[in-house]
Amino acid sequence: MGSICAKEGHTTMIMVKENSIPIEWLVSHASETYEKCGEPDFKGFRKVHIFEKLKNEREIKKISERLVHELEPFCGKDPESLTASETKELKKAITSYILELDNRKLFFDKPFLGFFLEKGYMESAEDFLDEVKLEDSDLKPLEIFQAMRNVWIMNSLQLFWGIPLRMTPSVYAYSMLYPYTDNFLDSTEVSREDKAMFNGRLTRVIRGELLESFDPHESRVFELIEKIGTEFSRDLFPSVYESIGLIQNAQIESMKQDEREVMTSSEIIPISLFKGGTSVLADAFLVKGQLDEEEMRFAFGYGAFLQLLDDLQDAESDRREGHQTIFNMGEKSDDFDGRLQKLISFIFKVNEAKVEDDETKGLMKDVIRTCSLMMVMEVIGREPGMVTYGLYRELESYSKVRLAFFVEYEKQMKSLIETLSIGSDLSQLMK
Repeated sequence: MGSICAKEGHTTMIMVKENSIPIEWLVSHASETYEKCGEPDFKGFRKVHIFEKLKNEREIKKISERLVHELEPFCGKDPESLTASETKELKKAITSYILELDNRKLFFDKPFLGFFLEKGYMESAEDFLDEVKLEDSDLKPLEIFQAMRNVWIMNSLQLFWGIPLRMTPSVYAYSMLYPYTDNFLDSTEVSREDKAMFNGRLTRVIRGELLESFDPHESRVFELIEKIGTEFSRDLFPSVYESIGLIQNAQIESMKQDEREVMTSSEIIPISLFKGGTSVLADAFLVKGQLDEEEMRFAFGYGAFLQLLDDLQDAESDRREGHQTIFNMGEKSDDFDGRLQKLISFIFKVNEAKVEDDETKGLMKDVIRTCSLMMVMEVIGREPGMVTYGLYRELESYSKVRLAFFVEYEKQMKSLIETLSIGSDLSQLMK
């Protein structure tokens, strides 16, 4: 296990014992890569004329309106009352909608959603939601979606390494740890003392100690760690548990971002990269069992930029809650363009094509790179004042739609889900 710290702009690692996971190297490599990033090279992305954007928006609206019409028979119905044929019809309508957007290349130049569906993304989601209904039905829809996001990341890693895409005990257990641990540690209603006690006890359980739980919340977290053991034994796969321990260390370290003392960029960046990187690193170990150095580097970098994307999306709410990140430090005008460009360049660097990449790896890197850039565009579409007019125009030039359209589209989709009255039972969307 290790603990990260930053001093005079350099990342260092205090090691408690010799590890098989080179965490010090992973953090320093990611930090150095990030710091070297500047303005992004949009090679591989084409600029889209305003007339094409407007045409795409009209087509998206038309297809979406047709979906709304097709789903009218389901509006207001109790999800539990839907028959097998109705749920099949619902799934068909939504799948057809997604594939039409994909095939007509209205959001992306390269269709890839059909590839994911063919590989089993829908079936994996169904299996996950069925298990949630049996084991964790008390969670809120937002918490379930939070866990589902991690399922999708683990599914993407399965595809990336040519592993059959399926819902394993480890995929389920580790994904469910997110709503049970992250939300507890982020809660303003839980004292720092209680958080510290929980972290200490969870660390001991991850190391293999048998502890009696204090409450139902802690009991469920301990059960999820045990569930991972049904697939990966501690003797044969020690790095699996070491990786889980590292994300726990990172969560503890990230609590510094909630302290009153103002942090600098050189202090925030290593912590953010450590937290995000170890998260997907654990995903990767729980998917593959063992990783070589290059696989660890990719997984860590993947998680590192996902954390920065989360920080970008939550910049305003984090600022209100006193959680310091690279995207809410200082005044809004303090070179936000530079920070955003550095993030985009970092995303591109992590997903840089390599000679040894097979066709699937090449596709997955392209998908991750494109979807991540679209996530940045969505944020700027919602908060155009974050960046200068020049950067806004540059980002929009590579988008298939105007950035403001993302806000309109998101509102339409949220309204549709609410109208259907099925948001409280996500499994009905997938069955």
